[in-house]
Amino acid sequence: MTVSLVGYVDICDREQFAGWALEPAWPDMPVRIQVHVDGELVDEVDADHFRADLRGGEWHGSYAFQKAWPVPLPHEGALVEFTDAREGRPLTGSPVRILPLPSSLVGAFDVADRYHVAGWVRDEACPDRTVWLTVWVDGQPAGRIAANRFRADLRDAGFGTGRHGFHHAFSSPIDPLTDHVIELRHGEERFGTPFTIPGTASLSVDLKTHFSGILRGLDAPPERAEALAFLVGEAERLRTRCAAELTAQREREQARQARRLHPAEPDRADPATTTAPRPVALFIDDRAPDPERDAGSVAVLSHIHTIRNLGYRCCFMASRLSPGEDDRMRLEQQGIECLMPPVFPCPEEALRQLGSGLEVVYLHRLNNAESYSALTRAFAPTATLIWSVADLASLRLHRQAAVESRPELERFASRLEVRENMCAWLADFVLTHSAIEAQRLSRTVPTANVHVVPWAVPVSSRRRRTPEAPVIAFVGHFAHDPNLDAAKWLVLTIMPRLRQVIPGLLCRLIGSAMPHAIHTLAAEDVEIVGAVPDLQDALTDVSVCVAPLRFGAGIKGKVLESWAVGLPVVMTPIAAEGLVDPADPAWHASIADTPSDFAERIAAFLDPATGQKQVEGSKNPLVLRLSV
Repeated sequence: MTVSLVGYVDICDREQFAGWALEPAWPDMPVRIQVHVDGELVDEVDADHFRADLRGGEWHGSYAFQKAWPVPLPHEGALVEFTDAREGRPLTGSPVRILPLPSSLVGAFDVADRYHVAGWVRDEACPDRTVWLTVWVDGQPAGRIAANRFRADLRDAGFGTGRHGFHHAFSSPIDPLTDHVIELRHGEERFGTPFTIPGTASLSVDLKTHFSGILRGLDAPPERAEALAFLVGEAERLRTRCAAELTAQREREQARQARRLHPAEPDRADPATTTAPRPVALFIDDRAPDPERDAGSVAVLSHIHTIRNLGYRCCFMASRLSPGEDDRMRLEQQGIECLMPPVFPCPEEALRQLGSGLEVVYLHRLNNAESYSALTRAFAPTATLIWSVADLASLRLHRQAAVESRPELERFASRLEVRENMCAWLADFVLTHSAIEAQRLSRTVPTANVHVVPWAVPVSSRRRRTPEAPVIAFVGHFAHDPNLDAAKWLVLTIMPRLRQVIPGLLCRLIGSAMPHAIHTLAAEDVEIVGAVPDLQDALTDVSVCVAPLRFGAGIKGKVLESWAVGLPVVMTPIAAEGLVDPADPAWHASIADTPSDFAERIAAFLDPATGQKQVEGSKNPLVLRLSV
């Protein structure tokens, strides 16, 4: 419990200080007084001297103190504070401002840069005394220096012994990225003209050339090793600094300190220093997402934007193929920070540097979950770990093995399933786009926290151009085995039936990463388009899209994109998986198992009214999440 303190500072001048102090609850215990000059403790004294005017009642009168200064007070003035030693309570009359003594300063402020200040100063009114100066940087005191260094030029110029020089090196170089103002003060009086140091945005060409020349001149192995150690250390410091700024490490620490100091009084915290920074989410995928390349990119971008809309600062890191400048600009235009070399050369370094500053780590696809789940637990133990499946590769391979009668692929799929199950077990949340996959994971890994999360596909009004003959299109990323197999099945098996049912029909293959095997499928009525910059333009004269997938997993982006531009889709049960229920009679006309079924369904959907009915059904939120 705090006890009231009574007392007063009666005298405080350059010769002595005096006063009295008493704690009424303990009148027999002397109060110990601490004396601070400009914030530094210079003396302690007990208030135990007798004064007759303090005697009366229970007070015996021995409550006074008086003492000469143990050291002279600064010539330029000072702020003197008197407090009790036990609780730091100030005496009435404290603090006391000691005025500066008259002075007549001459001198020069010769040098000021990011590393030190130097010059000389002499008091003409008192030439033998040492003048003390305070260095101020950007309006804040940064050190106190004595002008007592010997300079021969001052002695030769007739300034006494010449001991009037000063030099002060900053404890650490001043930040070079911003402008700074350096000034010297003698008490409240400014000495000399302030120096303004302009900031530099980057290393100058001259400095780079000079530094490169030094490195090339290092011939001895120890010198080269020392230089490498220096460069590696500086690179590490730069990476650490970038990571701290990205995760707002300083602001987070200030917020934590405020919560510790005032856990029950949040209103006492300074909002200027305790505003919670945005939480940081790190997304890791094989390469920068490109919605024109594959459905996985569409999905991960949709999830990034969703998390960003929740208030997160979203960062992306590629694990296999470093993003190019165009990739970086495209992501940053969407508000996504792209982590790239040399600051973050790999996901391991990003996890190590960002570490505890991460709130969420999102790993897309199996290979990234396998590679970085354990590292996430090691470097970012408090982060929420999310594994986004993209599609269950083991399920896809099981189906491919059955279609192609390949027992060796079946064995590989079984081993892959074990790896997938382990990743599901390690993650805090597992995201899949298909209810079929979610059920499969939940059954094999009962403790896995599995969620079916769709992605948003923007609905657009498709520009329409009437073709001379009916056109069907298959859209896909052809580095993906299911799409390659589907293209071959479409052209080699389904098209012969379509030629009989729909004479003059044109089949168009659209998509990225087409191998030579796709180009060999070209025919008079089979057009190989390849990658296109704008899918809508490529679909302006298309009547029906097809998805003849015989095996696969996950949600099929090609189906979503077709519906989004208002085109009906004829698809296999595999392609419809996760989007519609093939057993639902309402979707029976959209599902085809055999080449003859495809020919029949496509012929039906060439009727615009029938096709529009399917498209309208696809926008049911229970079937597909389309963002309008």
